[in-house]
Amino acid sequence: MKQMIFYPAHNFVQFTRRIAEVLIVTSWKVVRTSGETEPWWFFSDWEKDISEVKEYTNENEAFDQFLSLIQELREEYQHSKQKKNTVAFWNEDEKVFCEDCDDDLQLYHGLLLMEGETPKKLSDEEKEKMKAALEMPSSV
Repeated sequence: MKQMIFYPAHNFVQFTRRIAEVLIVTSWKVVRTSGETEPWWFFSDWEKDISEVKEYTNENEAFDQFLSLIQELREEYQHSKQKKNTVAFWNEDEKVFCEDCDDDLQLYHGLLLMEGETPKKLSDEEKEKMKAALEMPSSV
């Protein structure tokens, strides 16, 4: 007859949390969007504006790709604005027609860095690197 081992409930909860931490691999995503709102708004339907997602299991690779895309988009667009870990790029003449408001709206190209399913919190060093990438001279 097999002997059963019982653990107190609080130990079992701690055990399952630890297993989940070890087994669940955090992923980082570089997300590109294209739509009539800047990427930092996160309206309930913001995911409809996603045009590309690159997923990484290495945080440094994701951040390097994020910086590389910032530099690439700075070359392509006349304007940019950064808030937290998101950046919007646009050209004044790039508009989309809004049927509901019967008007042309600015088209924004967004770039986001996500940790799992939420925006990644940037370290001070990462913020400085992001700022430097945005301030690089553009040939547009």
